[in-house]
Amino acid sequence: MHFPYFLTSLLPYLESRKANPMSSKQNFAPQCQYQNARGQRCHMLIDEHHRSANAAARPTLCAYHAQRLKAAVPVVDPEVLAAELLTDIDSFTTADEVNLFLGNLVRQLARKRIARRDAIALAYISQLILTSQTAMARQRADEPETESVAVLDSLIAGLRQRSSELASRANQQSAAAVAPSIDNPQRAA
Repeated sequence: MHFPYFLTSLLPYLESRKANPMSSKQNFAPQCQYQNARGQRCHMLIDEHHRSANAAARPTLCAYHAQRLKAAVPVVDPEVLAAELLTDIDSFTTADEVNLFLGNLVRQLARKRIARRDAIALAYISQLILTSQTAMARQRADEPETESVAVLDSLIAGLRQRSSELASRANQQSAAAVAPSIDNPQRAA
């Protein structure tokens, strides 16, 4: 078969695709992996010097998009950010403290000091904390009733026992007082 020149340059690629159709998915794409909101891809070549947050991953962005990514979230010391998020919060045991944390989170997000994805994750965790606080409050509300009923039952049983003891003592004392009067009728008169 005779192919035009531009097709002959593609023959090795086409033959490798016939031999292993999955090989193109496994190969490292030399183009930038950025997609805009409409789903269009960048056609620039990948910047080999750019590394993502996890340094083990291969670079996936061109120099332009890598720089835009760095500029999107300014570098903030994690300790400083944590201190600002946790200002005036001792523990997350009350809804007020969780609400204060969410307010601090919104401030940091508005100042673009925290990544949007991190803010979403922290807000979700806060929602889970509030849900668990509600469940724990319900559980605590149910426990005192059963505990107080048990305490009241034991107090009532104790009072009944004490009352019967006092009644038996009173009976013994009255029996003891009546016994001498029966033995000696003149003393009783």
